[in-house]
Amino acid sequence: MRFQAPTIVLVPLALASQINTLTSRADSECTKTHIFLAKGNNEPYPGRQGKLVNSICSGLSSCDYEDIHFYNPVESVYCDSVFEGVANGISQIIAYNKRCPDASLVISGYSQGAHIVGDILGGGGGKFFEGCIQGANEGLDFNSAAAKKISAVLIWASTRHTASQPYNVFTGANGQGLFPRPENQLAAMAQFTSVLHDYCVSTDPICAGGKEGPTHLNYFDLYSDVAAEWVKSQLSSAAEATTVVSSASSTASSAASSSTSVSASVSVSSTQSSLVTSLTASAIPTPTRSVDVTVGSASVSLTTSTSDSTPAPVST
Repeated sequence: MRFQAPTIVLVPLALASQINTLTSRADSECTKTHIFLAKGNNEPYPGRQGKLVNSICSGLSSCDYEDIHFYNPVESVYCDSVFEGVANGISQIIAYNKRCPDASLVISGYSQGAHIVGDILGGGGGKFFEGCIQGANEGLDFNSAAAKKISAVLIWASTRHTASQPYNVFTGANGQGLFPRPENQLAAMAQFTSVLHDYCVSTDPICAGGKEGPTHLNYFDLYSDVAAEWVKSQLSSAAEATTVVSSASSTASSAASSSTSVSASVSVSSTQSSLVTSLTASAIPTPTRSVDVTVGSASVSLTTSTSDSTPAPVST
């Protein structure tokens, strides 16, 4: 696949110096922070985003990343690659959350991968490069367990960047990409606003209609550290929210326990009152022996008739 109007072909990069600390770990032990990457066209993984992953994971005690699987060399059909990436991305995110439900999830996509990440959130489908048709898909359910563990989503230089969205950042925030999204997809994506940044620089020809091709290629040289700081602040906020929820649950549990104790006490008091009422309101047979029954901390003296050698049971 080649981008048309304008044409920008992303060629494989020599990234060894950037990614020597990284390992893609789809099946590894669970980590506290797990990053999903969707690469740009014709890139190796992790591609340009290797710098971003290193910046995010730097200083974190438990962090790794996972490739979203799709085939996208130059000769591939753009729409087929995106459709495959969206389907696999949603499946991989759900699967990891099921295996590691406590992990905070971060999702990042660049260029064609940004298109994929946007479709994962908001759904996708339509007509794109060279007239190809991408099949429709539903986005990740916002109320799903996996979606609730997403701490940050980063969309970089997307072909589907749409002007004036609340999650847009950088100078291209009001620019239009080559294929802006329809209202229904934007509405779905807007649900994720609190965890979403859509990065676009105004001179980028892909996301903002700009005229400087190199702009599209240098995001991670310039902005990885800035973006990583935002991600870390999101992770910190998520951790604090988890602590608050845990504390609230503990408090609610204690309150429920106290309520149970009070209810039991009231029940005992009610039983005592019932017994006293029974003794004062009913005709008392001629006593022949005394039976002491302890209810809670109170001792109540009952009597039985000679005609019933077995005392009636007393409910406590």
